[in-house]
Amino acid sequence: MQTPYGGSEEYGDRLTVVKIDHDANPQLIEEYKVYGLPTLILFKNGQEVPESRREGAITKGKLKEYVDALLESISVA
Repeated sequence: MQTPYGGSEEYGDRLTVVKIDHDANPQLIEEYKVYGLPTLILFKNGQEVPESRREGAITKGKLKEYVDALLESISVA
């Protein structure tokens, strides 16, 4: 696993952000079927959260809204 990446400080224990170098980790790119960069995939208990995958650039504000909504939906589930 890669070192936790900046950006998750405000979420505390609720979220760990990890940045993966796609050139150095082609097996992960293939395993998780990453077709576009950047790609966001949310995992809970080691499993990909359905409908959480997002590919392509996004503003910081929209990313925060998206992540907040995902975290809310999985905490209710």
